[in-house]
Amino acid sequence: MQDEKNPETGAAPVGEELRQLAQSFAALGRTAFQGGRVLSVELLRSVRGVVDRAREEIERMAGEKK
Repeated sequence: MQDEKNPETGAAPVGEELRQLAQSFAALGRTAFQGGRVLSVELLRSVRGVVDRAREEIERMAGEKK
């Protein structure tokens, strides 16, 4: 069942997934700006494209559930 809590953490599945998503975003930020590293414009555009495609996929999937 989707509404049941995780017996190991006591967290609801959605809450746990949101926590892990936030950790992934934080790791992305740390990687991108680690040690004041300057990334190339091409690499930053590529990463932004990946994030934009992920957002579009989320919107598509959310639209299908309606």
